[in-house]
Amino acid sequence: MHTYQPIDSNEPTYTTPNVALSRIKPGDRIFIGTGCAEPRLLLLHLHQMEIQTEDNEIYHVISYGPAPYVKEQYAKRFRYNSIFITRNIRQAVRGGRADYTPVSSQKVPDLFRKKLLPIDVALIQTSVPDKSGYVSLGISVDLTKAAVENAEIVIAEVNPEMPVTHGNSLVHISDIDYLVQNNSPLTEWKAPALTPQIERVARNVSTLIDDESTLQIGVGNVTNAMAKYLCDKKDLGIHSELITDSVLELLDCGVVTNSKKTIHTGKTVAAFCMGTQRLYSTINDNPDFHFYPSDYVLDPNVVAKNHKMVTINSAIEIDLTGQVAADSLGTSLYSGIGGAVDLHRGAQLSPGGKTIIALPSTSSDGKHSRIVSHLCPGAGVAITRADIEYVVTEYGIAYLHGASLRERVLSMIELAHPDFREELFMRAKDLNYMYQDQIYSDPSKHLMYPMEVQEHFTLRDDGPAVRIRPILASDEDKLRRFFYSVSEKSRYSRYFSAIRALPHSLAQKEANINFSQDMGIAAFLGPISKEKIIGTGHFFILHDFKTAEISLLVHEDYRNKGLAREFLRFLTERALELNITRFITETIMGNAAAIHLLKDFAASGLATNASMESEGGVIILTWEFTEESFYSQNPR
Repeated sequence: MHTYQPIDSNEPTYTTPNVALSRIKPGDRIFIGTGCAEPRLLLLHLHQMEIQTEDNEIYHVISYGPAPYVKEQYAKRFRYNSIFITRNIRQAVRGGRADYTPVSSQKVPDLFRKKLLPIDVALIQTSVPDKSGYVSLGISVDLTKAAVENAEIVIAEVNPEMPVTHGNSLVHISDIDYLVQNNSPLTEWKAPALTPQIERVARNVSTLIDDESTLQIGVGNVTNAMAKYLCDKKDLGIHSELITDSVLELLDCGVVTNSKKTIHTGKTVAAFCMGTQRLYSTINDNPDFHFYPSDYVLDPNVVAKNHKMVTINSAIEIDLTGQVAADSLGTSLYSGIGGAVDLHRGAQLSPGGKTIIALPSTSSDGKHSRIVSHLCPGAGVAITRADIEYVVTEYGIAYLHGASLRERVLSMIELAHPDFREELFMRAKDLNYMYQDQIYSDPSKHLMYPMEVQEHFTLRDDGPAVRIRPILASDEDKLRRFFYSVSEKSRYSRYFSAIRALPHSLAQKEANINFSQDMGIAAFLGPISKEKIIGTGHFFILHDFKTAEISLLVHEDYRNKGLAREFLRFLTERALELNITRFITETIMGNAAAIHLLKDFAASGLATNASMESEGGVIILTWEFTEESFYSQNPR
């Protein structure tokens, strides 16, 4: 219940900033609206009021713009309490001049109601009142709605530039104690320039987004880069704490329709937005955009009602076991919890949902790995290793949920920058996270394996689509499962021996490929979260450095569907990159499929000087190839 209510009708009565702010008493706790909705005129006058303000605490979610109240000369007048640390107040928090409250944004409205974070005065920015006396909180409904409902005094900076937004953004002027006029453009937020590293991360993330998914996108560099990589998707939806201009890009290319959402169908849902005037103009009185308080938008039970909900969040660093630090680098506080954790939980409960942690593999200067053996001492764990699912860097994608520590460590090392992989590998061995005889083999310090050297191939006769890519150390267990899934006859054909088992000591030799001397590829069926291998291909460079011995193995259920031929084409292209011009293979007598494959390859012009010899029950097949013959059939 408000102490002062000078407005008691639908007719607005305005006053000056100084008159309204004069109601602030020493010791009062002051809430400030979020981000680009900060009441800039009120804040300008607030820090100039030297007599009235003393020992006042300021609650703020996201500060964007000047923040004079955190300067040292105002220390006796204001104590800033940040719920999400931003760049302009970071040094004040680290220097002990400001506080940080680590809490999910979804929980903050309840803290206001229970007076655990009591508000005496709320400083907000709104649209102009309509004929019925209602103003809109516009681009900042998030925590502002709860602040208005629980503050003793509400002071609103009324600005005709503030959009009127749909959803649950309206406040009647009878619930506002003082109205102050301002007519200034809203603060704009523009995404920073994107780096090639961020672009590659975004592209990798986009491969995880299925048609008809509902996305949580935020203000991070990766999510801002994603729009152009999603333009081939269909009927995406948005349910997000924050939206930016990146949503407009998705709307422009027709990707976001919200038509398949299972809650708020047809609506883009958010708690607040930060962007340019184009975004503000788009959402103004637009029924396709709905803004709601954070305790609703971020409620995991509400989030989970969106089928195929996908959350994309960043991290400061993540350790080899999957622990995510998001608000601090060790004891050095950096940002906050925001809505990431609750959205993550909601997506895990969503039918077909996915949770993604996306980050570049190194710091911006490239000097520090963000994939680490252990988090910096003092770091807060935002998402535990028990809750982690997808992790994405510019080097690929790892699915960690349900994986052992050994499997996770191998996958995470592959996501790290090549300059740091060996160090991470040795540290993981010291921590006994892997076999002590585990081989270290760095796939490449120059090429982006496996994301840059992979392809999608659809098997013949209405067969499924598979991904063909180089084999990595983390595929060892998948290789073992593939080995046990094929018949003994197939194993004998591949290994020329009645091998009954493929233990770690043997399997890791097939999984650890030195891509400058040999090549191993596999066809993966199913989503990354539960993919399986249905075929493999290898070649090993011989001593003349022009010839490689090749071997193929396809599961019996997927033969005669073109996969072996595609393997051969894929391996030939890789061989030419290594200046290999001849393949040789040995197979058992009666292997009609291998002979037919070579004849087919020769007939197509992809193989030249093909020959076949038999010796002691073994057939030796040899053929040559050139760039001219290969690329005439497979244009670059």
